[in-house]
Amino acid sequence: GSYDEKRMKIRSIVQPLLSELAKMIVSWTPSDLWLKFRRTTLLEALKHYWKYEPSTLPQGVDSILTYLSTKDNPPREELSDDVISLRKKCGVSLVAVSKEVPHLLVPWLAQLSDSAKTLLSSGDLSPTNEMHLYEFLSCVATAVENPVDRSNFVADVVSNSIQKIASQSIQRSIQSPENFLAFLGIAQAGTDPSCVANPEFVRKVTADFSSLFSSLNQLLSVGKRCHEAARKRANGGVPVER
Repeated sequence: GSYDEKRMKIRSIVQPLLSELAKMIVSWTPSDLWLKFRRTTLLEALKHYWKYEPSTLPQGVDSILTYLSTKDNPPREELSDDVISLRKKCGVSLVAVSKEVPHLLVPWLAQLSDSAKTLLSSGDLSPTNEMHLYEFLSCVATAVENPVDRSNFVADVVSNSIQKIASQSIQRSIQSPENFLAFLGIAQAGTDPSCVANPEFVRKVTADFSSLFSSLNQLLSVGKRCHEAARKRANGGVPVER
């Protein structure tokens, strides 16, 4: 037969096999930490398949979102390196999938937003996890065609970061160089060097630093994605009345 006929024949054989493989990966629920890591890698690879057959996409993304809040079993005071690695891999995979098929995730925007809010409000995510989650949401937001809906969703995505920056403690800390140095613990360390060995003081300074700069990084990340998408739209993404 002709070249096109051979292609069609191969496609008719391969497509059902790929569909079965995708269903197996999505329905696989390993309990071992490193098998979860391997499954996340496989789910990320499905982004190329989902472009053509997205029926398993929502379930696959939901699985990665669930893994983003993985904890050690039995629980530990600090997360193990293996759990941190899995969480980081999940964040990277979410961003990779959203870059490849953002338009296919738009129909599940409300559910994705709710899941993200639940994760962000849990207080269990590291700053890196949060930044990946914000970047994932902003990638999906860029695929929303209606400019008002897109604007509302982006506003919703960054609302938590804006609230942190607008808090009284952070606003007070940036009112003057002196306040900012005290906020970072530098002023106290200069007058009383022993405070840097105080666990409570170190925890507070670390939490304050993380709260401010994670919020700024999240805003920058979302802004970068939105700017990249806007440049590809007519009129730079600015709606024009006709």
